[in-house]
Amino acid sequence: MGDPRAGAWLKQAGYWATQYIEHEAGGDTLNLYDVSALAHADLIKAARSDRPLVRRLVGDLQAQLQIGVDRASADPFRAGAQYDNFDAVPHAFGLAATARLYRKVTGDRRYDDFGNQQLAWNFGANAWGVSFMVGVGQNAERCPHHQIANILGRELTGAVVNGPNSEELFEEGLGDHLDGMNPCPADGVDRYAEFTGHGSRYVDDVRSWQASEPADDFAAIAVYALTR
Repeated sequence: MGDPRAGAWLKQAGYWATQYIEHEAGGDTLNLYDVSALAHADLIKAARSDRPLVRRLVGDLQAQLQIGVDRASADPFRAGAQYDNFDAVPHAFGLAATARLYRKVTGDRRYDDFGNQQLAWNFGANAWGVSFMVGVGQNAERCPHHQIANILGRELTGAVVNGPNSEELFEEGLGDHLDGMNPCPADGVDRYAEFTGHGSRYVDDVRSWQASEPADDFAAIAVYALTR
């Protein structure tokens, strides 16, 4: 846009990116709270002439992907996210998005298969055989923890839930239905109880904030992961 301040902004962006890499990187991947992968990809495009900075940014994208690859290599369903912890589904979508970003800025396709595995995991190739996007797949999430949709009887097609979570979070039960809510599932039976294990549990029930709560930021990461 010809703004004379652009050079200074680019310098500041590079500074804060290196501060992130030095002090914050190494423990997480693209999700609701850490969006560094998105910033890295944009900054790589903007700072092409600063080769040392670009190398550091590309290296951190690769390091984030490697966190998921290492987990997936030890998991029978190739899950790169921690499904005994919060927000496994957006983390898996985040890894798929990061694989796409890495390929886009480097031309290197080494993480393509891994990214596709994470999408497959979210859409049913997981221990529960469930697609965690409402209305998508042969056995999709049926009872999202969304009171308005439940009361009005509306399907939240395209909504993304947080997915399997720590088994410990379910120890006190799911709680009661709120006034006016329709029990879902209607019979109250947990159809996935037998698949609980490895410290993780998934419950498809309108009361299950632990596993079936949809959120716009979950869906936003999914859209990013599915954009080519």
